[in-house]
Amino acid sequence: MSDRTSKRRRLHVHHDRVPLNLPMDYSTISARQERLTRNSRTTMAPRVTLRGDTAWHMSSTWEEPRDDGGFGLEPNGVWLDDNATEPVDEHPKKEKRKGKGKGERLVSKRPHLVWKNTYRSAYLDELLRWEGRGDHCGQSLCPDCVQRKVPDPGLPKYRCLDCFIPDLVCKECCVRRHRLHPLHVIEEWNDTFFSRVQLKDLGLTIQLGHSSLHCASYHLGHAKFKVLHTNGIHDVAIRYCGCERALPHHVQLLRRGLYPSSQKIPKTCASFTLLRLLHALSLCSKASTYDFHRTLQTLTDNTGLKKSVSKYRPLVRVAIQWRHLKLLKRGGRGHYSQGVEQTKEGELVVPCLTCPRPGVNLPEGWEKASEGQRFLYQLILCMDANFRLKNQLVSSFSSDPGLGTGWAYMVPRATYEEYLKSQATAQDVSTCVGFSALAKANTKFSRGLRYTGVGALTCARSEMFLPCAVGNLQKGENYDIACQWIVNIGKRMMGWPQGYQVPLTTELRPAIPKMHETAHMRENHERLSLHYLPGVGLTDGESVERIWAGHNALGNATKTMGPGTRHDVLDDHFGFWNWQKYVGTGKTLSKKFREAVKLRNNQVEAHEGFSATISKERLEEWEAMCLAWDRERYPKNKSRNPFHVENSSISEAQVKKELAEEEDARLRAGEVARHATSASTFLVLGLELEEEQRRITSINKKTSSTTTQQGSLAEQRNQLRKKLTAWELIRGIYMPGLLQYRTDNPITVPTDNPEDQPLWLPSSIPADKRHAVCVADLPTMEEKLRTAQCYDALDTIRRTLNMKARMIQFKNANIRGQRDGTRSRAIIDRVQDRARFTSARYIAARSAKLALAGSGPWEGDLQVLRPEDIRMYTDPERVRQGPGRPGTIEADADVDMSASDSAPGIAISLLPEERGRRDGTGETRRTVSWIWVKGQASHAAGDENDDLLRSEWSKSRARVARAVEEVALVKEEMRRAGVTLLWRAQVWRNRDSRESGDKALLEGLQAYSEEQAVLQESLRERFMAMWKDPLAKSTTKKKKNNDTDNDSNDNEMDPDDNEDKDDNTNDNDNNDDDDDDDNNDDNDDNSDNEEEEEDWDDGDDREEEEED
Repeated sequence: MSDRTSKRRRLHVHHDRVPLNLPMDYSTISARQERLTRNSRTTMAPRVTLRGDTAWHMSSTWEEPRDDGGFGLEPNGVWLDDNATEPVDEHPKKEKRKGKGKGERLVSKRPHLVWKNTYRSAYLDELLRWEGRGDHCGQSLCPDCVQRKVPDPGLPKYRCLDCFIPDLVCKECCVRRHRLHPLHVIEEWNDTFFSRVQLKDLGLTIQLGHSSLHCASYHLGHAKFKVLHTNGIHDVAIRYCGCERALPHHVQLLRRGLYPSSQKIPKTCASFTLLRLLHALSLCSKASTYDFHRTLQTLTDNTGLKKSVSKYRPLVRVAIQWRHLKLLKRGGRGHYSQGVEQTKEGELVVPCLTCPRPGVNLPEGWEKASEGQRFLYQLILCMDANFRLKNQLVSSFSSDPGLGTGWAYMVPRATYEEYLKSQATAQDVSTCVGFSALAKANTKFSRGLRYTGVGALTCARSEMFLPCAVGNLQKGENYDIACQWIVNIGKRMMGWPQGYQVPLTTELRPAIPKMHETAHMRENHERLSLHYLPGVGLTDGESVERIWAGHNALGNATKTMGPGTRHDVLDDHFGFWNWQKYVGTGKTLSKKFREAVKLRNNQVEAHEGFSATISKERLEEWEAMCLAWDRERYPKNKSRNPFHVENSSISEAQVKKELAEEEDARLRAGEVARHATSASTFLVLGLELEEEQRRITSINKKTSSTTTQQGSLAEQRNQLRKKLTAWELIRGIYMPGLLQYRTDNPITVPTDNPEDQPLWLPSSIPADKRHAVCVADLPTMEEKLRTAQCYDALDTIRRTLNMKARMIQFKNANIRGQRDGTRSRAIIDRVQDRARFTSARYIAARSAKLALAGSGPWEGDLQVLRPEDIRMYTDPERVRQGPGRPGTIEADADVDMSASDSAPGIAISLLPEERGRRDGTGETRRTVSWIWVKGQASHAAGDENDDLLRSEWSKSRARVARAVEEVALVKEEMRRAGVTLLWRAQVWRNRDSRESGDKALLEGLQAYSEEQAVLQESLRERFMAMWKDPLAKSTTKKKKNNDTDNDSNDNEMDPDDNEDKDDNTNDNDNNDDDDDDDNNDDNDDNSDNEEEEEDWDDGDDREEEEED
């Protein structure tokens, strides 16, 4: 019988029911949802057409996606065993993926190199052949004349650049060919080269009003009639129908796909094809209409020899009207007999599919849901302002009132601006955030502006704009943040206009977005943290920031627009954003579900393993503390904060308070304040910026090249750059000699990234120059802050080592074999990251203190921190590594062969060290690290009263709760999305078709309604296919995944057959029959590629194979 210790049985296999005493009864979530669907689990119910006032009933065909309690967990315990010997490297090396055949073919690895060496000359020759007559250079007779047996065939001198076959024909045959293609580009061969000619010059005339293109009593159009098309600006000869039943001229043009810029005597038109292209291009690229018009001029003539006639103003006028008509059409306003003028506020929006809407997608009795289920039906919103979408004082509302302000996303102007005028003198100053978000709202940058930006309210879950939830910001706008405005929200609402007030029965719970949380004071801010707020799942609260990132470029175009036009354009772009989210709901929720299930399983495993080494009595005490904290409503002043840890050593907070008191005493003594921001606050902000620079540098070194990660890094850099700009304005006040010093001592910054920019704090100035650069006492203040930084960092390191001892104790006692290694993965990673970052912080703070104070007795207490110093007092010193075996280094490699320690804060290992026979145990000569001798140490590792242990356990418990909530929220959002789509399909079929004697119009109205209804149902079928088994995409092999995708695609719409319904335009429900761009399909493909790169190790290989 083997003496090997048996594997410890897994504490629990999670199947959507976590036997933890969490703040809400999560075990009933699945049971409740199953009761809603268990009685009638079918596939796709046959469509039943409801007419009249038939009430909408929620579909019962929803079937929850497959859940797996083992999804995302390690299949064995190898991970922890491997990581036990790994150093805590700041630059962890990623294992290189070995793809099948990857790198074997040069064409896939270096496509441009292959093209340059092999095909470049051939491609150039083919382009030059187009300058001549090409394959038709030997023709002497017009082929069309020969085919029609004309007695005297003409000379082949004309070719069309838009026809597929660019053969040469005579003048008469060219006109004949293009009677149905009057906007093609024609070139004439002059026996030497080709030159562009207009079909009008060849004799082509466009006849309107008759399908036969012939009218006996026609009227000539304007002599200088021009048509803007995708291939340039054309001179066109127009004939209007002059028969007895002739339609107005502008209607005749519209019937032929030409949009006139005026109605009485049209002189300029834009083709529908061009307007579709311009609309889609502006929505996708945020390009301005001016640049598009310049493109048309360049396509028409790029030589500069011909006089260019500007059609910019007519094009702008037509484009604005086109946007508005599309908004009305997709909002169904053409189907109502009341007319467009009866459109209600917010009626033209693309609604969120997953937001809870009573009477639409909520189950019966949702109001009586238990305490553990209420979070499923709550609305999570985000608010933020964008100061890039400003507007200059151009035009006026009387000249440019807008075509539909208040009908979509922008708030109605009259009531909103009337309220703003009454608040124009409000001066609310944020006392929580060090860097004001209004840095540009009340400065010289706001001069000459009608609006300084916009503020928006968005859905935090779907990242979609809400109806009438975007308002313009004025000078002196109130921009309170969650921790501040919530205090007086009741009083503020009493002064709001009627219709804008929130019912007093509504419970409002404020929260700080996760990325912004670090900018707030940390004291008691756990009550506002989305990490610890019950019922929010994994919501990060940064949705509106991602929305603004996609719309910042729009500010260049809207800045100089008239006020009404700007409102219409913003509505259009916001609607396009919503439509992208609308059609992408299936993929978004599928990806969220996979990530949530994986995170939930890992967090449950980690938390249960963490709890296994803590006594039952202590767990019960901490659980009761957490429950009391979770159940208490904001502001949570009665319950004890389970996440807070008291710090008994000297801290930065204490030094900040002391410095503030000293400055207050100086001011009372008569000293004049230099700036509203005090010197101590200026230094504190500088240290925070330094901390932010270190954090972003660390992220940059660890971040891979995926689009999502690079986008997140760029967003954080932009935030840091803004903070640096605001801080540097104050730096000139407290460091007046810095400019001269930098001039005399220039330095070279390696990059333009904000994390690489020097801050020029007093510690970075030489001691002999410091008095000339800084104001008095500024270096002394920084020295105090640096001293506090050092003690805070040492205290954090000691706490981290205490936590490490707990984890090692747990590993030695419990880790045995398969999958149990996953239990400690999350905590180990977090602790090691903390150790790396904190050691770097101590090193920087000590270096700054040394520069400020010089050598002295303080060095005995705050010593140089080396990797071997960062160990538990029970651990021996680490084995010093030698230079390695000689001869293993390449000759051209610049490597120091001498034995040396790793750089401080770089190679820190918190896990047990492998020691060979020669190394011994180290116990004989063991010494206690100075970090435990100097200063005040934390509690011993075996002390279960340690506040740090309680705090870490509470945070681990909160992570489990948020992950479990996320799985439940995503499931509920999937159900709501499916129900909402069916409801919207029924709404389209029940549209009130107005009475009209025009049978063609009635047919168009009915066709459009049915088209929209079918689209909603098709989207639902597609989403349900994705949600049937979302975990399969990450658990099967590539070949199996491709087969699964092919099977699921059988139920999807064919993008080639119905490309108009998936295009990327601002659609209220879908894109029209006349919208034929495929941008949405492209975006869907890109989303698939991003997901595949994340889910598959060999995704890159597959992509290159497809390219080959």
